[in-house]
Amino acid sequence: MAIFYRKIEQGKALIISGLGKPKVKFSGAIVNPFLDKVEVMDISVKTIEIDRRGKNGLICKDMIRADIIVSFYIRVNATEEDVKQVASMVGCERASDINTLETLFSAKFSEALKTAGIRMDFVELFDNRDQFKEEIIKVIGSDLNGYSLEDAAIDYIEQTPLDALDEDNMQDSEGIRKITEITSKKHILTNEFEKDEEKEITRKNVETKETIYELERQQAEAEAKQLREIATAQAREESLTAQVQAEERLKAETAEKKTEEELGIVEENKRRAIELAAKGREREIGVESERVEQARELQATERERLVTIEQWRKDKDVEVEKKAIQEVIRERVALERSVAEEQEKIKDVEKIADAERTRQADVIIAEKDAQELLVRETVEAEAKEIAAKFIANETVILAEADKKQAEHEAEAAMVRAAAKIKVEAADGMAKVEVEKAEAEAIELKGRAEAIALREIKTAEADGTLANGTAEAKAKTAMYNSDAEGTTKIGTADAHAMAAKFEADANGINQKADAMKNFDGVGREHEEFKLELNLEERIKIAEIDKDRQVAEYQSEIMGEAMRSADIDIVGGDGVFLDNFFKSITLAKSVDAFVDESAVAKGFIDGENKIGEQLKNLIGAEGLKAADIKDLTVSALLAKLALEGKKESTRKVATSLQEHVSAMGLQDLMAMYLAK
Repeated sequence: MAIFYRKIEQGKALIISGLGKPKVKFSGAIVNPFLDKVEVMDISVKTIEIDRRGKNGLICKDMIRADIIVSFYIRVNATEEDVKQVASMVGCERASDINTLETLFSAKFSEALKTAGIRMDFVELFDNRDQFKEEIIKVIGSDLNGYSLEDAAIDYIEQTPLDALDEDNMQDSEGIRKITEITSKKHILTNEFEKDEEKEITRKNVETKETIYELERQQAEAEAKQLREIATAQAREESLTAQVQAEERLKAETAEKKTEEELGIVEENKRRAIELAAKGREREIGVESERVEQARELQATERERLVTIEQWRKDKDVEVEKKAIQEVIRERVALERSVAEEQEKIKDVEKIADAERTRQADVIIAEKDAQELLVRETVEAEAKEIAAKFIANETVILAEADKKQAEHEAEAAMVRAAAKIKVEAADGMAKVEVEKAEAEAIELKGRAEAIALREIKTAEADGTLANGTAEAKAKTAMYNSDAEGTTKIGTADAHAMAAKFEADANGINQKADAMKNFDGVGREHEEFKLELNLEERIKIAEIDKDRQVAEYQSEIMGEAMRSADIDIVGGDGVFLDNFFKSITLAKSVDAFVDESAVAKGFIDGENKIGEQLKNLIGAEGLKAADIKDLTVSALLAKLALEGKKESTRKVATSLQEHVSAMGLQDLMAMYLAK
């Protein structure tokens, strides 16, 4: 029996035909070779490929033709009935032949593709392949006369090229229209996206470059600032070193000069003491004729002393003026040193300033000549007047000659006082020389010191003028300020007083020549000398007060300038002229307010215009920076037109009339409101 048993491979079915109905076996069976006929049918899965491309492409719902390749997987159902049905209809051998299968099912499958494809648009078909496959399987069904559709796979799907379509075909022409419409829109969108991309890239590039440029600029600024700070620190240290050296040298020279002057004073006092002792001995042992001669010599000594006192007083007043000028110049030199590093940048402005200073120097020289002529004429007239008075008093002097003996003791005291005055004057002169030497030492530093030296020489020339009108007019022409007029008056008065002292000295000299042959001094001369001594002490006290105030102001100014952040605009001449103009203006305003009783009344009195102005500024919320460049009239006009409150505008309008009546309209508002 074992030899009659026949096994069958997997995926195949054994069909036995013999006595009775055919039998189907899927694993194996006993076969009688004499009675049974045995056939083998392949029931494994077979693939049928449907290819529709070009003109045969699949028409979709939107009339767009699609090229498509679909593989169908079919097999004979592994059931006895289905195997018998296929065997009876197709035959066992043909049932497994691929050509037979294509012949049997190609048309059916193609029709299923058309049916499923016409239900979906091309894009929908392309995006939803699973749904399309399910539609195909659904249309074909699962019962294929013993065969079954196992699965279907879409291997390829694309739009049919336009050149493969028939323009005369209604469906193809509609598809061409839709394809053209869709592709045109897509091209437009694509172009927009490309342009947007290009624009965005360009914008990013521009922003990147701008950022890079800004960072490079900041880096360059930081490097330049660092270099500038290093250069400034080096220049500052060099300047301080030179200043210390100059100060030490000046101290040594000053001490040497002071020692020489003290020795000279001691020798002079000793010589005078010897002469006085000799004259005393001659007076005691001399006869009446010797008394007359002695009186004449004492009168000559008196004349010399008076002339010397007046000359010292005149020189002292001149030196006081020089010292004030030197103080201003020293401040200017300090400021010049702080801006020396900026001078290279402003050469053009410097040339203009030099030309302006040259022009002003010419004006000053011309006015100086005129003033010297005027002073000489004034001095001659006063000298003649004094000489006439002395001649008129000659008779009185002759009558009082016998009083000379009593005056001799007073003369000794006066000589001692004169010596003391000379010592004090020598100290003052030494101080002036020290300050002058300090200024000259500072002036040796670079371009700033050269300019300062030129200014010092000009200031010294101005200080020796008999009358300060030329300097006042020059400053008035430069600044065009009413306040400068006040400075002009004060300077003119000071130099006029110096000229008066010089004229008085000349008159006294003539008086001494007239009195040298007589013994005794009149009451009027004594009173005159006492008045001069009193005036001298008052002036010395005032000078000392002004010196202390100037020292305190210089210390305050130094502290303020040390930490100040100053923006320098203009060259050395322009900036410093403006700076000293503001200082002079401030001093002029202070002098005007101090000397004017009416102005004091408006500032500190019952009217208190300064207090009212301060209240207006506070009510409007103005800061110091808002009014620092405004005059009183400009500030009141601004408040009268732009005041926030009606009361403010009314008060400002009322104050305008008072300010104009008092001549305060051109003063800086910050001085009245401080």
